[in-house]
Amino acid sequence: MMPPERRAQRDRLALRGALLRLTPPLEAIAEDVLGLVSRIDLVARDPDGAVTLILVANAGTDLARLSEGIAQRVWLAPRLADWNQLAPHLGLAAERGVRLLVVAPRFDERTRAAADALGPDLVQLAERVPRGDLDVELHLLEASGTEPVQPLAAAPRRDTGFRSGLRD
Repeated sequence: MMPPERRAQRDRLALRGALLRLTPPLEAIAEDVLGLVSRIDLVARDPDGAVTLILVANAGTDLARLSEGIAQRVWLAPRLADWNQLAPHLGLAAERGVRLLVVAPRFDERTRAAADALGPDLVQLAERVPRGDLDVELHLLEASGTEPVQPLAAAPRRDTGFRSGLRD
């Protein structure tokens, strides 16, 4: 039986090939990175330098991985300028922030709803379909058509007669 760390390496290798077949292709630039208290499976860049953080979820862990990925995005974004100094040849577009791609065999409806609410510029979901021992295919899920959640605007103030502006 293969040790878990060896299996994780093989899975990341298969995932790297699948990322290159996406449109636009994503090139893995770092793997198994220690992020905010846990590990990031892959960090990739597209041809324009936009950065995507990739987390792999097993069945039933997709919602937790989405939550973790949001925190990891916040951790990684301010470090991209440092990465550009250390490896300027990567040409990372730090000003564009970090997108999140969660990869899983299937997704819970709550995970889909949360990703839809955040919007495709922030989060994408991809189903992982095995194609062989060292090969997988990724099917990017389309948003369900719901609009990203917008912050609530403050209600307009009405003159209530109270000096504090309180209403009854």
